[in-house]
Amino acid sequence: MAEAAKDGRARRTTAHAPASDVPDPAASDGPHVQGGCPVAWCPICMAVTAVQPLKPEVIEHLLKAGTEMLLAFRGVIDARAEEMHPTEGEPPGPTRLEKIDIG
Repeated sequence: MAEAAKDGRARRTTAHAPASDVPDPAASDGPHVQGGCPVAWCPICMAVTAVQPLKPEVIEHLLKAGTEMLLAFRGVIDARAEEMHPTEGEPPGPTRLEKIDIG
C-alpha cells in the first residue's frame, strides 16, 4: 500500500509539470537566445547575420577593403594633425585663439 501511495504521488507530480517545448531564455548559456540576439540593435549581431550567407573569399575581401579604408582615414587625420602642429622652423599658421594679458 505504501508503494501505491508513492506511485500515485509520482504520477501527480509529473502530471502537473509544465510540458513546454519552448526553451527557457533565462537558462541559456550566453547572451544570445535561439534565433538571434535579444538586443534590438546590436551592431555586432547585425554584422554577423549579414555576412553569414557570404563565401569566405568575399568576407576576406571585405575585411581587406575595410582595413584599407581605415588606413586612408588615418592618413587624412595624420595630415590634418601635421597642419595644426607645424614642425620646427615653420611659421605657425593662423589660429582662432588669441592670448590676452589681463594683469
